[in-house]
Amino acid sequence: MANSRKTHGRWSFKHERHLTAIAASLTPLEVAATKLKRSEASVRRKTAAMGISLKVLNKPRPKIGMNSKGTKIAWTDVDKVEEVGEYAFRDGVIIIKRKHLDVWKRSPDATVTLVRFVSASTPPKYGLATDN
Repeated sequence: MANSRKTHGRWSFKHERHLTAIAASLTPLEVAATKLKRSEASVRRKTAAMGISLKVLNKPRPKIGMNSKGTKIAWTDVDKVEEVGEYAFRDGVIIIKRKHLDVWKRSPDATVTLVRFVSASTPPKYGLATDN
């Protein structure tokens, strides 16, 4: 066997629908490839074949949160991001939602709880939980 690396093979209808939904949410190509567990080249070819487009990041996603300590995160710990989305964070990716940005815009000194999602995927994913 020339190539022992496991590949995904053909795109199923389910994966095509997922790619269409990702494109509709304006997710960048690099993030879409990570979500679909495929290479950027594979996703780029498929979007071209389907006639849809994904934005491409001009530069690598910045690493944020390297100086934050513990499970309480302030807006400054995530470099005061202004957009909803996924950002490189510590050793993984953090998901910033609209509700968290709204809390931080109302009260810039507010803290939220950092939650690490347990999964077999790499890199690890982090989320935020508002304190009620």
